[in-house]
Amino acid sequence: MSLAKENEVEFHSFHWDNFNPKILEMHRKVMHHFNIDIQYTQKNIPHGQWLDEVLTNASCKVVAIIEPDLIPLNREIIDTAIDYVISEKSFLGCAQVSNHIAPANHIYAAPSFFFISVECYKNLGSPSFKSIPSKADVAENISYVAEQQGIRYRTLFPTCFEKEPQEGAWPLASYGYYGIGTVYSNSVYHLFQSRLQSNIELFIKRCEDVLKNEFNTSNFIPSATFDHIKNIVPLPQPRKKSFLSKIF
Repeated sequence: MSLAKENEVEFHSFHWDNFNPKILEMHRKVMHHFNIDIQYTQKNIPHGQWLDEVLTNASCKVVAIIEPDLIPLNREIIDTAIDYVISEKSFLGCAQVSNHIAPANHIYAAPSFFFISVECYKNLGSPSFKSIPSKADVAENISYVAEQQGIRYRTLFPTCFEKEPQEGAWPLASYGYYGIGTVYSNSVYHLFQSRLQSNIELFIKRCEDVLKNEFNTSNFIPSATFDHIKNIVPLPQPRKKSFLSKIF
């Protein structure tokens, strides 16, 4: 049980108006199952802009983001995350790499499952969650700023995943891989690519498994496997230096 009081934590989730209603319905059921009072926002604005608004308007100790295609597998991870960010004045998120941005080796706390103390956010200088072209995906800037200021944070590493995305498994720098239906630290399940019908059906099934206490990963692919992964997303091409940068 977390040491935080109920009114000290705000749980938020964000989606556009074209998000699949079946996923939302199952997500709500899992949140209720774990007694998580979450605020859903439907708004057709960039993800990073919404995150900036949530943190700017926060009136609590902790802001917790749980994306609608991600579910916790137990209540303990919620309480652990809350207690960690309060006690350490820090933040926590699922480990991710922006594999479309060279050199594709920066592991950061992704906003899919993201907890941050408001005090930490202010200590960081209230940086933006917005993506930065050729440098950072949504929320990645928060990790960059923390690293620059010497503020430690935590990431949950992938344990296993269900299948490779169409474009190939995503490398987590030198650690291993993640993909569709990734389990992090044996505690949360992130679908990814929820627009695809086959993935929608997969998410519904996994939510039902959690509600019935039947979730298991026996047929999943270990993220740190040394076995051959059939298809891996190619590394992005490094940016070419401009003429002026070569001179100076």
